[in-house]
Amino acid sequence: MKAIKIQNNDVLDAVNSGSPYIEIGNRKFLLFEVEQYPDTNVYEVTDTEEEQLLLEALEGDNPILSDLEIDKLLGFAREA
Repeated sequence: MKAIKIQNNDVLDAVNSGSPYIEIGNRKFLLFEVEQYPDTNVYEVTDTEEEQLLLEALEGDNPILSDLEIDKLLGFAREA
């Protein structure tokens, strides 16, 4: 996974505002900070508050991804 470097000041201000969500058009995105991530599709969240916000968002109604897909993205192994 390659990080996208943002250079637009309006976007930088929105991300740095401290709000956990940004809205683009009619879509909302949850922001969370990662200090580092491996070159895979797995995120490593190091801030406990951001981890809690992410888990709350993922555990809510999310018809786009199955529980198994969410666990895979987070690097969790689901027990059978």
